[in-house]
Amino acid sequence: MLSRPAALLALLCLGACGAASTLPPQEIVSTPGPRLPGRVVWTDGHGDIAVAASGRASCPATSAAMAAAGLAATNAARAQSGLAPLRANPVLDRVAAAHACEMASLGTMTHRGTSTTGPMARARQMGYRPQTIAENIAAGRFELNGTLAQWNASPKHRANITIPYLQDFGIGTATAADGKTTFWTAVYAR
Repeated sequence: MLSRPAALLALLCLGACGAASTLPPQEIVSTPGPRLPGRVVWTDGHGDIAVAASGRASCPATSAAMAAAGLAATNAARAQSGLAPLRANPVLDRVAAAHACEMASLGTMTHRGTSTTGPMARARQMGYRPQTIAENIAAGRFELNGTLAQWNASPKHRANITIPYLQDFGIGTATAADGKTTFWTAVYAR
């Protein structure tokens, strides 16, 4: 677990949440993450990390351009693995945006919500009935393309992106009260 000062110095924190599924579990082999620039924190997503002060966050709706860019990067990674493309899902965009907003308001990168246990419960609350769901999260000072590149470079995040039987994709972002730390959530589901 990282100390609070180490986390606050982070330029990027990444977390990968394994798929929750009623289908047979996929075996994921853990490998070291890629070499990252200085002061970047890499996490497997199993612990909460404070990266900004809590407070009023800026929480925009997912734009069409952001959804398209996220979907294109996701589908490029899936194509490299010989997998079918995902389709944009506006409900999952709202699920992802709401979670990014909650994380930004708390200043903490986490897969748990204040009223939910994870992405499955959040999706169900918004009317999406997933059979399988996985989530990638990030926090720091990367823009969309940098976040997508880091997720694609990380074995655990890429494992979520390349779950074979997924169909839908959503992405969201929010900025913490400090105006500098951006929180990202991507949701992959069937």
